[in-house]
This record gives sequence, structure tokens and C-alpha cells, in this order.
Amino acid sequence: MNILAIGAHPDDVETCCGGTLAKYAKQGHKVFTATATNGNIGSATLSMEEIAKIRKEEARRAAAHIGAEYICLDYDDEMFYEDKQARLNFINLVRYCKADVILTHSPHDYNPDHEVTSKIINDIAVMIPIAKIQTKAKPYDKIPIIAYFEPVHGLGFIPTEYVDISDVIDIKRAMCYEHKSQIQWMSDNYKDAVGDKDFLEGTMVQARYRGIQCGVQYAEGFRMANDAFRVVPRRVLP
Repeated sequence: MNILAIGAHPDDVETCCGGTLAKYAKQGHKVFTATATNGNIGSATLSMEEIAKIRKEEARRAAAHIGAEYICLDYDDEMFYEDKQARLNFINLVRYCKADVILTHSPHDYNPDHEVTSKIINDIAVMIPIAKIQTKAKPYDKIPIIAYFEPVHGLGFIPTEYVDISDVIDIKRAMCYEHKSQIQWMSDNYKDAVGDKDFLEGTMVQARYRGIQCGVQYAEGFRMANDAFRVVPRRVLP
């Protein structure tokens, strides 16, 4: 299968589903990672152009750990809104990847960029095969299956599916820790929230917690999109 994981920002897919992507890759599936924005407000000292370049390079390095291709749609961080062109860009992305399965944000999340990304993916899924909607990448005859990964800290999110990532937790950790600029950004701006620890510590705690829930060492939780043309009578998560 072709797997596309799209988050709003560099570091989103690694922290939320990096272990699952590593398992997909180990099983021989083709994996793509993508971000809607380029993270260009993610520094207290660098220019928007400088930090965008750094954050995209960190995302590419993270993807390289599992042999994935990284794609950035280059929208401005925290100023991402839905319009016709955004829909077309998302359709083109999905068609380019020929995605069978898409992993993305939960429709209910703390960050507006996350929620817009999730909404557009859900909205355009049924448009992928339609030839009259023209993009650079050609349509293909499939409506992708969508799995929502959980928000940061998992608040209000009850998984219906779990993926055991115990055997790839070190890969997930390595992918996450490529995002050094995001660790610094969180420390600079959200000291009260993360304290003296880097914010990625919470990612590992969350994976351990989901593992406890399903009886393994580490896990990632998901909810499948329960909509027409997205439901299949088989498991697609690894």
C-alpha cells in the first residue's frame, strides 16, 4: 500500500504516528510524510525564511529514518485557511502519493491548523477519482481510507484502534528528536507547559500510556473515519 501521513506542521506526524509509519515501512509499504505549513514562525530569533528552511530540513531528515519521502505544501504556520486552491493542493498531494491510507489529525484538536488539515483531508477524499477536478497529478480510482491520530496529550480522544510500536520505539524517538528547532521553540514560548523538560518527553509518555491500555510496552492510538466510502471490512493499520 501507499501510506500518506499529513500533519499541519513539521514534527506533527513524527510525534503522533511516527511508530506506525516505521512499522508500515518495515512491512514494505511506500510511506510519504507531508505538512501543510512550513513552520515559519517556529523561532524566537531567526527570520521566517530561515526557520522554515530549517524545519523542512528537519522533517526531511526525520522521514529519511524510514525511507519516506517528505513533501511540504508551504503554507504559513498558524495562518492556514481553507479555500479552493488549498483543496486543489491537497487533492494533488494525495494523487501524487496514490494514497491507499491517509493518517492525519483528529477533527477536534487544540490547534486550528491541525483542524483545518483534518477537515480538508476528509472533504477531498471522495474527490480523488474525479477527472473533472484537474490537478498536476492524475486521478486514480480509489477513495483513500482515513485514520485520525490523537491530539497532543490525547485530551478527549478515545482510540478505537491501537498499533503496537514497541519494536520501533527507538525509531520513533529518533524521528522526533530530529526536530531540534521545535524543542527549542516550545521551551522558549511554553515554559509553563513543558517545564524544564523538552516537550517530546510527553510524546513518549503518551506512547507508554496507550501501550498500557492495550497490553503492550508502547502503542499509538487512532480512530478510523466512519464515513461512507472510507469504511472497509479489514484492518489497514499495521
